[in-house]
Amino acid sequence: MDNEYSSLLDEVPHLLRAKAFADSLSATPLFSRIGTKLDDNDRELATLYAQNLGFSHVFPARLLHLSEAVGAAEANDYDPEAWLCEEQLRASLHGQALLNTSEEGAAALLQLVASEISQIAKDTAEETFSHNSQANEATINCIIGHVAQSAHCMTLAILSNTDIDDPDHPFILRWSLFNRGRWPVGIIGSSYNVY
Repeated sequence: MDNEYSSLLDEVPHLLRAKAFADSLSATPLFSRIGTKLDDNDRELATLYAQNLGFSHVFPARLLHLSEAVGAAEANDYDPEAWLCEEQLRASLHGQALLNTSEEGAAALLQLVASEISQIAKDTAEETFSHNSQANEATINCIIGHVAQSAHCMTLAILSNTDIDDPDHPFILRWSLFNRGRWPVGIIGSSYNVY
């Protein structure tokens, strides 16, 4: 019983930090800088993301229009190399998170973040692109999916302490781009497309 109680106490700090992340999501300036010129911080985050994912030949490329972003997102779905690297990182973080928290605790926080960010992303995307003819239901769902996936991975980074131990982890860098009002769409060829 003492060991079980001790384990529960040990996971509380990780769960509280992840809960704080969930609570902060409503303040995320999603899509506030889409299509604008990439500044030095955008470029640095995007370059580090690609390098730390293992794609040193990839460099940031600015997308100007929603139609470009949607096209890049669709093409990105067919880039198995980048997807496989991200999936391996995600699985690794999930395993590390379960060293710090119970499976039930991690699942509860991941579900909380998913619920929060999906609604926020939906509301923000619909408002941001309300006058854009490209912004149909499929496009909005694509955008929501990208944001939700990034928030999920950021939650794993928090639960695993990676945000403290490795602040240049690709998933932290990708969320940082969302948090700067960009949409980091993904890697195609030698470009990391950022809207």
